[in-house]
Amino acid sequence: MTALAVSDPHKPGSATAAKTLSGPQKSLLFLVSLEESAATRILAQLSDEELRQLRKASSELSEASPQVLQEVHREFAERAGKGVPASLKGSASYLRRLAGKALGEGKIAELWSEKSEQGPVAELSKLDTATILGILELEQPQTIAVILAQFDSGKAVDLLSQMPTDRQTQIVLRMARLQTVPASVIADIEREFAEEIAALGDTSGRNIGGLEAAASLIKRLSAEATEGLLEELGKTDATAAEELRRALFTFEDLVRIDGRGMQVLLKEISTDQLVVALKSASDDIKEKVFGNISTRAAAMLKDELEMLGPVRLSDVEAAQRAIVETAMGLERDRKITIAREGGGEYV
Repeated sequence: MTALAVSDPHKPGSATAAKTLSGPQKSLLFLVSLEESAATRILAQLSDEELRQLRKASSELSEASPQVLQEVHREFAERAGKGVPASLKGSASYLRRLAGKALGEGKIAELWSEKSEQGPVAELSKLDTATILGILELEQPQTIAVILAQFDSGKAVDLLSQMPTDRQTQIVLRMARLQTVPASVIADIEREFAEEIAALGDTSGRNIGGLEAAASLIKRLSAEATEGLLEELGKTDATAAEELRRALFTFEDLVRIDGRGMQVLLKEISTDQLVVALKSASDDIKEKVFGNISTRAAAMLKDELEMLGPVRLSDVEAAQRAIVETAMGLERDRKITIAREGGGEYV
């Protein structure tokens, strides 16, 4: 095993000593060495720029030997001394998930969708809405989905909201199905809009974001428009519609429920379920819960959390998902209100 493998398709065996690592790369090593709860708390304190640097580092590193861990993280010498290498191949998705827990899916989905390079699509996004609508008028839904997925969510929703309902449905459905789009397809689309601008040099394709990008976009639509879009989407692809509905509201979004609504929700879920769900929750979520129950109940809940032993991540996520489903049901029944990112309510 190399001391530290750096992603390079032409030199898969190349290595870099710990002393040559950048600050963000060392920070990434530190984070992936921590327990998830500790890493989440650290991420919550970082600025957007620091998160961008970590994101970039996660695409550059693949693995680190115990020796490198000892150099970079002397305080974790015991962990490294066991001879267990730290794999960084999944660090990008791990960092994305932790950041979502720490700062909220809405903020992170938008931050993660930012592009580091400027190209024809970026230039297209700078035009006024009417001009862009005219350019896209005759384009296929798939092409528009790829383009809007790369736009700032505010710009994308402005465009989408001015399109016919049936076209909105087709575009969102295709956007939800997107994942990595081949570089050749991206280049073809970019050449179509700006022949004079060379295609981007990336030959591996581009991660469009798929479901997250679609959810980030329609979160900004009005409640009526969102529900109408999901209903139409359900007629075409019920599975995609349900996945998109779930992506619109995560456990961390519970902070968007007002005080009265939180009290209504807490009456519908069991204490056991709540304790497990709060195991990896952010401080904001915990404070939201504690602030909407009696002082005595809050003290008891805190005691149960402290006494709770290790819990499988899958069990925590299942408990959180169940509570989210309950909240969504209450919202559909108009019993609680969940604030939207751009104002209004979730449906």
